[in-house]
Amino acid sequence: MIKCPYCKVSIATRTDVCPLCHKNLIEAGVSKDEIKKTPLDFPKKGKVPALSGTLFDKVYLLCALNVVLVSLAVELIVFEHIKVSWLILSIIAYFYLFLRVTIRKANLFPQKVLFQALILSVVVICTRRILPEPDAIFEYILPVIYLISMIIMGIFFIVNYKKPSRYLLNLITIAALGFLPFCVDLIEDVHAHPMSIITASLGAAILITLFAFYAKTIVSELKRNFHV
Repeated sequence: MIKCPYCKVSIATRTDVCPLCHKNLIEAGVSKDEIKKTPLDFPKKGKVPALSGTLFDKVYLLCALNVVLVSLAVELIVFEHIKVSWLILSIIAYFYLFLRVTIRKANLFPQKVLFQALILSVVVICTRRILPEPDAIFEYILPVIYLISMIIMGIFFIVNYKKPSRYLLNLITIAALGFLPFCVDLIEDVHAHPMSIITASLGAAILITLFAFYAKTIVSELKRNFHV
């Protein structure tokens, strides 16, 4: 058993950092041999196979790979350019993430809304090359996606105001994404489209409100989730 030279606590498991005062035990004078002789309180983590996954994952990804390769080959041979394959790839990825992340993995409703907005954004951006008016993506489609997502999550947040910490970061993320179409409009056209202005304004209002009323909770959640 190791004894911390700083706080004098007895440590029953193998570690080089004191769990109480977080001091480095080796720097404090505890020998490496003494640490190695102390048994582990928990088993070592086993290796996960590189191709591990469910049967659905393997079959879906194998079929998706074949479809994308065939699509790329046809486009390169027949049309000598790649346009539709991007859309096919994005749709395949969308359905996979929709089934695996949105339905199975996300436990909270705001997480599902956020994942849907992110996945749909990727699909929409991938269609830019085949649309007759690609600027419509940043002028109409993406602003509408983020606007609807912010409204839905905002209503959900208001209804569940007693437990704000569970939904704060999701709402902050989607509000921050609301600035994306506005920024793209400014970079490309200098004059932002009204729809992107409305979406960015709602995103700014949400961020200002959240930081005004929940600043301490936001900092706490950032520390808890990202250890910042």
